[in-house]
Amino acid sequence: MGTRRSFGSTRKLTSGRVQARYVGPDGSRHSAPFTFTAKRDADAWLASESAKITAGRWEPPGRAFEVAVQEAALTFGTYAEEVIERRLATDKIRETTAALYRKLIRLHLAKFSNLPLDQITSRMVANWHASMSRSPSTRKNAYGVLSTVMLQAVRDELIDKTPCRAVAGRQVVKRVDDETDVLEPSDFATYVQAVPETHGYRMAIKVVYWCGLRSGEVRGLRRRDLDLKNAELTVTQQVVKLNGQNVITATTKSNAGLRTVSMPAKLAVELAEWIKTQPVKGRDALLFTSALGRPMSGEALRAAAKKGAEAVGRPELKVHSLRHSNATYYAQAGATTPEMMARFGWSSPAMVTRYSHATRDRARELVNKLDALM
Repeated sequence: MGTRRSFGSTRKLTSGRVQARYVGPDGSRHSAPFTFTAKRDADAWLASESAKITAGRWEPPGRAFEVAVQEAALTFGTYAEEVIERRLATDKIRETTAALYRKLIRLHLAKFSNLPLDQITSRMVANWHASMSRSPSTRKNAYGVLSTVMLQAVRDELIDKTPCRAVAGRQVVKRVDDETDVLEPSDFATYVQAVPETHGYRMAIKVVYWCGLRSGEVRGLRRRDLDLKNAELTVTQQVVKLNGQNVITATTKSNAGLRTVSMPAKLAVELAEWIKTQPVKGRDALLFTSALGRPMSGEALRAAAKKGAEAVGRPELKVHSLRHSNATYYAQAGATTPEMMARFGWSSPAMVTRYSHATRDRARELVNKLDALM
């Protein structure tokens, strides 16, 4: 919501940052060339612009910012925020991605934040990269942000070359799920009985396992997304963590995420009976919520799933392992690449190759039957 004042105005963006703007002496509306972490900082900037106008020293803020950058070394932290805002404005990233970038910068790239861009060297990046060896996944994500910002700095002609070229951080390969992540249906019966029934945790886990949904997708399901007569559900939104809050976004991980998924007929019957026991009515109501009626958090679902994993002696299993199990059995059943992509919301055929072990297992099973005939 915007805030009016004697000179200019401020408004809080969905990212949580504050934008400042005003009508200049030229009659045009001008915005600060960057956003602020707090309203008081935006107010201070407006006050300084007002003082410049009074003193006759005013010039458009965009030009003043460019001059300031030339006169003072631009730090990584300041420039990174500019890059994030620019990518948001051009729809290259979403608010959730921007929040992740800022978190990675705050927690893992802080040592670069106050350094001028041209003082960040390949050696610094290499040493930082080595210090993150115990957290390969976080290192990969943080390095990706660092590399993106520095490459943009090259394109903006702020530096001659990126210092990230010397590190093979972009080659860190995400762990590929394998057979150890698969939960057999016979074990799932024991698993799910250990999951608490309260707040719909058990039913949410069943939907993940039998329909192959992502955690955010199952937590974003509404009653109108279910077509129990035809044993189908439609994924149209998801729950994400944004600025520390669980919020619903009408977008999925990718455009391919918007899809209709068939479910086992028995699950459809279970869902129909379970819904009758729930107090909340209405087609737009969320299926799974917290005790306060808010979107269910990923942390809460993980905690519930952990009880199931411990019950079957598989503490390494995650909520995503259940989705992976569904994909494995779907591949074993002979699903084609387009069928796999459609069911699990993948935009790239490369994702299907992760389940090549399932098709190999199926092929071996069929060959073994030939052996028996021989």
